[in-house]
Amino acid sequence: MIKHHLFVLFVLFFSSPFFAQDYNFNVLLIPENLKEDANSIVRLENISIDMKSQNEMIVITERAVTIYNELADDIANIRLDYDKRRSIKSITAIVYDAFGNEVKKIKKRDFKDYSAYDGISLYNDGRLLYYDHTPTSYPYTIYYKYEIKTSNTAFINRWIPVRGYYQSVEKASFSLKYPLDVIVRKSERNFTDFAITVNENPGKINYKIDKVPAIKYESYAPLFYDVFPNVKLGVNKFNLEGVDGEANNWSEFGKWYYDNLIKYNLNLKEETREKIKALTAHVDDPIEKAKIVYEYVQNKVRYISVQIGIGGFKPMPATYVDNLGYGDCKALTNYTASLLKEVGIESYHTLVYADDKIDMDAKVASPEGNHMILYVPISGQDIWLECTSQKNPFAEIGDFTDDRDALVITPEGGIIKHTKVYKVEENLQFTKGSYEIDDNGTIKATIFIQSSGTQYGDNLQKYDGKSQKDLDILFKKYLSNINNIKFSKIDVFNNKEKSRFEEQLEFNATDYVSFSGTQLLMPINAFNKMTSVPKRVRNRKLPFEISSGFLDIDEIEIKLPTTYHVFYIPENVEIKSKFGTYSMKLIKMDEQTYNYKRKFKLEEGKFPKEEYDAYRNFIKKIRKYDNLKIVLNK
Repeated sequence: MIKHHLFVLFVLFFSSPFFAQDYNFNVLLIPENLKEDANSIVRLENISIDMKSQNEMIVITERAVTIYNELADDIANIRLDYDKRRSIKSITAIVYDAFGNEVKKIKKRDFKDYSAYDGISLYNDGRLLYYDHTPTSYPYTIYYKYEIKTSNTAFINRWIPVRGYYQSVEKASFSLKYPLDVIVRKSERNFTDFAITVNENPGKINYKIDKVPAIKYESYAPLFYDVFPNVKLGVNKFNLEGVDGEANNWSEFGKWYYDNLIKYNLNLKEETREKIKALTAHVDDPIEKAKIVYEYVQNKVRYISVQIGIGGFKPMPATYVDNLGYGDCKALTNYTASLLKEVGIESYHTLVYADDKIDMDAKVASPEGNHMILYVPISGQDIWLECTSQKNPFAEIGDFTDDRDALVITPEGGIIKHTKVYKVEENLQFTKGSYEIDDNGTIKATIFIQSSGTQYGDNLQKYDGKSQKDLDILFKKYLSNINNIKFSKIDVFNNKEKSRFEEQLEFNATDYVSFSGTQLLMPINAFNKMTSVPKRVRNRKLPFEISSGFLDIDEIEIKLPTTYHVFYIPENVEIKSKFGTYSMKLIKMDEQTYNYKRKFKLEEGKFPKEEYDAYRNFIKKIRKYDNLKIVLNK
């Protein structure tokens, strides 16, 4: 992963010139409308950034937050990162009670000084100061103010006045002062529904906001950045770990990145060059060649993060990875690109946001993203490679980096491209199986499940490499609608050749059915049942989002007990909605045998808040039909 922030040499002064005496933090002064739904209230926040030159920037942050309950205690903790290029010049911190009386002045000994090592990094030269506050009563207010000096001007922190749900803001401001020979570009998002004042003059930008009520989290809410106001700022002249840069757009930024951080790290030793050429010599198809290279990388190296100086952005040389057998996302991407180049295939390092679907902002060119993957255009196809995975099939990136704008870095410059988009039908889980019920209501079952697309990635992450004990627990959770399960077989297989994950289960379970007098009530859907419904949200305020679509197809043979005959069989069902489709069929094969066919397709998309109840009702219907029963008479 690429570092979001750079940390500098630490110099700390607790005898600070900053004072909080002029503020009154009595909670009785907080407007009532800001208390509603609020776990915390930002009483004030003032962020002032002074970019004095291309390689010097001073950041002063002043913040006071009132904490109302334990759900917001984490917000009271203070974390400051530093390393050889980022120094903490001064800090003061004070805790107040509900009436604004000073309770504690936080001293140097109250802060812990840690390495920024994250547990997966080979090395990380950053450090952090951390204060973990333990409250004695609620509400309380924590005030702090600190000054940071850094030579890294490539990063100007995004202004996010509201940091989360259940948080209101009394007042907040953000200002950037910069030299007149520097151009600042900005991207302002979600300003429409918030009272934000913007003042812009030559060499200075200022934002202010006040009296923002808390917003409750609502099920299926969009990403935080898509709801709350935020501003991204970038400068055309910057310094990154001692390297000066200048870029007015993504094309120029990509060119700078390639020339300074990638260009001279692509060389391989002769032995490796000859080896990869020999491995691919018998193959003419460039895609097949790329597959061989990708599998070679997967078998040779492993992922370990490296966060040291510019190493947080610059790939480790390919020769280092070749010799050591490990690297971070940048290093492994660079290594794969070097090998592909040796066999005549061009590929390009790509900066991207992983996990949440966050796009690179087209308006502001500056260091962005938290991950690197490889873009390989072959024969008119856009192929994306996740080089940190030893398990992913070729060209499968899953929902970790799919369907978002990323920065492709070429020798000619940077290009914003959209990563792979999985069609709903590609995100398939196909379940084929059978079960039989005996006279005592015991179920005996066999299931074979194949997953592809994003469902492949989900199941790969969940099940691959797990012990039999862990798999027993996980699959009992998956089949939680069946009690008393005893597995006789659990096999999982990562079928990389066919880009699918395969699961084979055999089990029995007592008391699967219920009895009512001489009747037996048997749930039809045993293996893939909708069990939950989106929460009811009264007076919904936010739009909602189905972030990933999928398709489930189930084909199950059912054997009924021979001493019973059918009294009731549910009718076939078919539902069509803008949110997806659902169908359920029972096909009679003979007196004791039925084929159960189920198909559920969920469409992804963003929808207005007014349609949330319709979506909830759609899922409720599916849960209802998934719980239908066959009734048998003795």
